[in-house]
Amino acid sequence: MELGITGRIARAAAARPWLTITAWLLAIVAAVVAAGGLGDALTQDDRMLVATESDAAADRNEELRGADDSTTDETVVITADSATWGDPEFTAAVERVVAGLEALPGVQSVTAPSLEEPYPVSEDGRTALVTAVVDADSDTVGEAVSAATDEAAAAGFSLHNVGDTTAEVIFDSLAEDTLVRGEMIGIAVALVILVIVFGALVAAGLPLMVAIVAITTAVGATAIVGQVFELSFFIVNMITMMGLALGIDYSLVAVQRFREELAHGRTVKDAVAITGSTANRAILFSGVTVLISLVGMLVVPSTIMRSLGAGAMIVAVMAVITALTLLPAVLRLLGHRVNRGRIPTAHPGREPRVWSAIARTVVARPAVFAAGGLAVLLALALPLLSIRLTFPGIDALPEDNDVRQGMEVLVDDFGYGQSSTLVAIDDAGGSTSAVETLASAIDEDPAFAETTVDWRGTTAFIDTRDVFDSADPAAEQALDRLRTDIVPAALGGTEATASVGGGQAESVDFRDVIVDHVPLLVTIVLGASFLLLLVAFRSLAIPLTAIALNVVSAAAAFGLLVAVFQYGWGAELFGFAQVDGIAPWIPVFLFAVLFGLSMDYHVFLISRIKERYDSTRDTKDAVVFGLSRTGSLITGAALIMVAVFLGFSLGDLAEFQQMGFGLAAAVIIDATVVRTILVPSIMALLGERNWTLPRWLDWLPQVSVEGGASEPPREKELVGV
Repeated sequence: MELGITGRIARAAAARPWLTITAWLLAIVAAVVAAGGLGDALTQDDRMLVATESDAAADRNEELRGADDSTTDETVVITADSATWGDPEFTAAVERVVAGLEALPGVQSVTAPSLEEPYPVSEDGRTALVTAVVDADSDTVGEAVSAATDEAAAAGFSLHNVGDTTAEVIFDSLAEDTLVRGEMIGIAVALVILVIVFGALVAAGLPLMVAIVAITTAVGATAIVGQVFELSFFIVNMITMMGLALGIDYSLVAVQRFREELAHGRTVKDAVAITGSTANRAILFSGVTVLISLVGMLVVPSTIMRSLGAGAMIVAVMAVITALTLLPAVLRLLGHRVNRGRIPTAHPGREPRVWSAIARTVVARPAVFAAGGLAVLLALALPLLSIRLTFPGIDALPEDNDVRQGMEVLVDDFGYGQSSTLVAIDDAGGSTSAVETLASAIDEDPAFAETTVDWRGTTAFIDTRDVFDSADPAAEQALDRLRTDIVPAALGGTEATASVGGGQAESVDFRDVIVDHVPLLVTIVLGASFLLLLVAFRSLAIPLTAIALNVVSAAAAFGLLVAVFQYGWGAELFGFAQVDGIAPWIPVFLFAVLFGLSMDYHVFLISRIKERYDSTRDTKDAVVFGLSRTGSLITGAALIMVAVFLGFSLGDLAEFQQMGFGLAAAVIIDATVVRTILVPSIMALLGERNWTLPRWLDWLPQVSVEGGASEPPREKELVGV
């Protein structure tokens, strides 16, 4: 059979296995060394790469009033169990906190209430606030508050620290815990499932090897890329998730094909070559489709979205290269020892009868199964109609989280929201009364409080504090009211121009920019995927049905996401936070990643079906053969992905929960309803039309994903145990 490019790569790597492995070991060492600088290469900052109204307000504020990025404010919330302000023990508690803060390195000044000036103290006198101005890179305030907590509790007080630096430290800790948990759960569950799928310990370890190598080298590459481009620290989570998923996914197909060829009497060299020209070709093509799907994320002008897309693309490339080069070399050295530690009842050349039975059942009644499968997906997608895009508020953090508890006290006792709003007004010198009228109108709105006006030449700045939590629909309504009604009404007829900014405005502008770029992202992903499948399989039916099913499958996953997190259905059962909406970046991220993973499964399944069809010219027989040969692999890979994604969803950050659950739900739906039911049933209904291409497209190049088919095994070899 003709080997093709992937077959030749596999044969070359296997011809000198120790040289190939040595080269990879050197690459891993280099990646580990490079990863040492990862911390300096990544940032927590998230910014839009296009101009927005909130950015305009922030720029004017920095230009005329300055922005000292070297310091930040940290607030210690002191709440008494029974004492009230003015009691000696309360005064002593505040003095202890002040003295402790002033003794810390990096603290520049401390402000606290006194008996002469009892602000800020809550109306009931039970809570007081101490504010410290600290160096932006100092995290000692949180450490000091934690150290003083036990002493304060013994004296009848509780302390909570609220501030950007403290929140950043806590967020980093929660993210790191989520990452470690996801890795441990994913690897443990993956090993168990791989043993079940392969029925052999040695074979089960190979996909984990490929995944770990891909992740390690991708992290090293990211540390290098991060020196040039601005990358978010979220990229590490993305690399780990996608590395485990894709590395295991690609290796499953290759290792199983190698074992099948050995079971059919091939020599080790021939088995490697055939695997390289068939399974590896599908891996390469699948990797290209994943990359195309992820390219869509790069068109969204957000540093976090581009970082996530870049991380997934880097690890996808590493996973493909590892599977195409390192894996053949290792398989060449292992040979028949790949089946060591075999479960007695397992046989690598056979598939369980259950998959043949499922395939034959679906193909026998294709219309019934197609209608039923589509009905299930559409029902799951219904909640998507009520999706609300917003960043989770403080209720998305764990109830025992220090920042959440402190913020809740600020909201309940002082009426603080999570952010403030800024209105920057240019050319306002001749509109003083209009500016004052605007400030009064803002202050009279129940969504804002403590409004002040600050003049800098002919530019006026109106600062106001948000009353509602950032995720509260009332906060979004207030911003819309401010931008569309209050500001135009006050400044109409004047030469003044205003820009509304602040935390809530930045969140809304972020969402709007993402939504505006969705059509372009969808066009790129769907269009490129269609062209690839069209060229690969020389068929109109296959790319059209693949895209339609992937879109419906993604909609079903989004519907489940809304049902669990917005509606709260089952949220308590899973330990998830019920929030007011879905983070704006989640649907775009999920669509790109899920489309790539779905195309993964589709390519593996269709390539085996097409390989069989080219030998038998019988579509139904090819569908049964393809599903029976890939059913356990797709299901096993899906279960591993679900374990990895759910591991990340079990963290304490709501956005990670949404990301992990959404991915897990989509993979389950795709591997069960779509690949097991809808694809076989629709292909059975289409029959020979699956493989037809209009004459006006005959000019398309001949590109074979499945490679030349090897001699098909005898039917008795297909009988499962």
